[in-house]
Parts: sequence; C-alpha cells; structure tokens
Amino acid sequence: MTTAKPQTTPSLPAQLGVAICTHDNIDTIERCLTSILPIASEVVVVDSGSSDGTPELAAKLGARVVHHDWEGMVGQRKFALTLVAHCPWVLFLDSDESIDETMASSITSALRENKPDVSGYEIHRMVFFLGDWLRHTFQPEWRLRLVRPEHFSITGVGPNGEGGHDKIAVTGRVERLDGICRHDTWRDLNHLFERQIFFAERAAKYTDKGGKISDVLFRPPIMLLKLFVLKKGYRDGPRGFITCAGMALGVAMKHIAIMRKKRLG
Repeated sequence: MTTAKPQTTPSLPAQLGVAICTHDNIDTIERCLTSILPIASEVVVVDSGSSDGTPELAAKLGARVVHHDWEGMVGQRKFALTLVAHCPWVLFLDSDESIDETMASSITSALRENKPDVSGYEIHRMVFFLGDWLRHTFQPEWRLRLVRPEHFSITGVGPNGEGGHDKIAVTGRVERLDGICRHDTWRDLNHLFERQIFFAERAAKYTDKGGKISDVLFRPPIMLLKLFVLKKGYRDGPRGFITCAGMALGVAMKHIAIMRKKRLG
C-alpha cells in the first residue's frame, strides 16, 4: 500500500529521510511517527503484513506506507533504504522507538551543519517500561541510526539478519546526538516473557553454541548478576530487577531451546 508523501518541512537545511520497519505495531507506531514527522522530509514505513491496522494508522498520520514481505531485519532495512536513499541523510527508527524534542533539535542542527567528514550519528536509547524510565539498566546504550546513505552498511545473524542482532555501520567518522530515544521495548510483563521466548527460539535456529545443562544452570544467574549488579540495574529498583530477571530468563530459554534442537531434533 502506498500513500501520498508527507509535506516537506521547508525549514530543514537538508532533506531527512526516515525509514521504519513495522509488523503489528499499532501500540507504538503513533508515538514513533508523531515524534519524527515534524522534522522529516519523507517518512517511509515498510510493513511486512500487519493485520492490526498499523499500515492504515501510519498512512493516516502522514507516512508513506509500502508493503514488503519479511526477509529479516537486514533485508528490510536495505529495502527501506532504497526508498529514501535520494535524501542526503537517512534516519532508521524501530517502530517502538520515538525521539524527544532535544534529539529532534539535535538532528536538525546536525543536518544544518552537515559536516562533510561525518558519516553518521549515534542516538542515546533508553527503555521505558512499567510506567517509568530504566535510567540505569542497559545504560548507556548508543545506536548508530542517522547516516549518509552512501556510507551505509548493515550486518546481522543468519540470512538477511533473520537471526537478529542487526548492526548498522558506516565508513567515516561518527558523532553523537543530544537527547533521548525512548524505547518501548515491552508493553507489560507478559509481553516481556513472550518476547524472550521468541528470541530464544530464534537464536536456537542459528547457533549450536551452548545448550548444555551447565549453560542452563549457570548462565542465567551470571546474566542477572551482570545486569543487576555490575551494570547497576539495581538503581532502577523493582522495575530494574524485573527487567534483569526477564533477560536472565531469556538466557535460560535460549539454552533450553538449543538443547532441545541438539538432543531431540
């Protein structure tokens, strides 16, 4: 489905194309789009077959919506890039991410300055979960997202990144933007558990590493210790503990899934 392009923002010093990949993201797409549309020249949503109204809402809000069958995040991002590669700068956002006003201003300033020796900018991402920010858990988390398309590359695990862990890179110097990118990673506790099961099953498809009883017994508490104590997740209180424990549970499920694949087929 393709709709009319959103209106160009004439005050921007250079065109900004925004690429967002979606699939059943009705809960977060509005926050994502309303945060970026005011400073973007063009916003393209690449949808892989949503059935919850995500494409319709995105189009209503002013994005250009294009259907593209899912082929892994690497493949999706590469396809999305082709739709906005004519822009001097491209911002990649996930559908559960949104930027604050400080970051919007920082992006506009970066485009205005348009340093010839800078090929990309990292954004500071922070998780919002169970009604508040995780100001310490996973922090600091910097992600390269604003790039010159001619310097862009992306890698991931498995064919076209179907195994996850997609990573954007550029050739050239990278700087950092001010502000916060809000990451609505999970809707609630049930969603946290559901996603950990999904990621565990996905990881097991693309690796045979681990899957021993010792991995199931010892790796989860090591992960909990790392995130909650060493990475100071304890400073986020019960919310931080729940998150760190959920991640540790994900490690256990991953190695259980690998064990099942290796021993039971």
